[in-house]
Amino acid sequence: MDMSSYFKLDEWAAANAAYDADTPPYWHAKVVPDAFTAISGILWSVSYILMTVKAFKEKSYAMPLYCLCLNITWEAIYGFVYGPGLVNQIVFAQYMIVDVFLFYAIIKSARHQWTPLVARNLTAIIVGMCLLCTWFHLAVAATFVPRVGRQVVFWSAWPMQLGISIGSNAQLLSRGHTKGHSINIWWTRMLGTVTAGMCFYWRIYYWPERYGYAWTPYGAFLMLASHLFDFIYPFTYAYVKNYETGGAGINDELGHDNLRNRKKRS
Repeated sequence: MDMSSYFKLDEWAAANAAYDADTPPYWHAKVVPDAFTAISGILWSVSYILMTVKAFKEKSYAMPLYCLCLNITWEAIYGFVYGPGLVNQIVFAQYMIVDVFLFYAIIKSARHQWTPLVARNLTAIIVGMCLLCTWFHLAVAATFVPRVGRQVVFWSAWPMQLGISIGSNAQLLSRGHTKGHSINIWWTRMLGTVTAGMCFYWRIYYWPERYGYAWTPYGAFLMLASHLFDFIYPFTYAYVKNYETGGAGINDELGHDNLRNRKKRS
């Protein structure tokens, strides 16, 4: 297997040409989803900027590292190698640029979130993870572009979105504090995901012949589960915030005191 097997560019060009030549049943079936994509791009970029500012300020960050590595490499592959149209490519490229600053903020704050061993080697770890993720995305594209064409963008992006939605909740719970996170970050991220979903919901309803695949059981699960965990997030945030400011901590301390008292009586 040589490197050329990872780049199915002729097949991708044919898939894009078929899409451009295809006439939707309604004039807005292409225009409105592109508008939703652009809005989603702006909202997610604002979210990344808020994450970066928060990371520098609080020496922490609001996105799991594996998600960030998967994201920035996906944006590179589908922004510059398998471009699904100008609007999408501009959005993906702007994501990637903002991600670079977020990576820098994470590296600068590493010693506050990781053990010294990890913190000293975090740059190498990130580079290694990004190389692995690039290989992964190229392998996925090379395998599925000849089979499903442009659908590969949906099938590769939404599992990552679900990972971010679940991972953001898990990160709060595992840390036990809200540093690096904020409700404003959540609002922009959640609305960005909702508008990305609207892009496909619009297509599914008005152009099911081409986009019906996104409302198969697996496709519906990816989108709806992503929204579900996004909507759970503010409750997770509030719970951890209460723990952080002493609510749960006081209860834990009282529990330990009661346990010690019982032991003394026994």
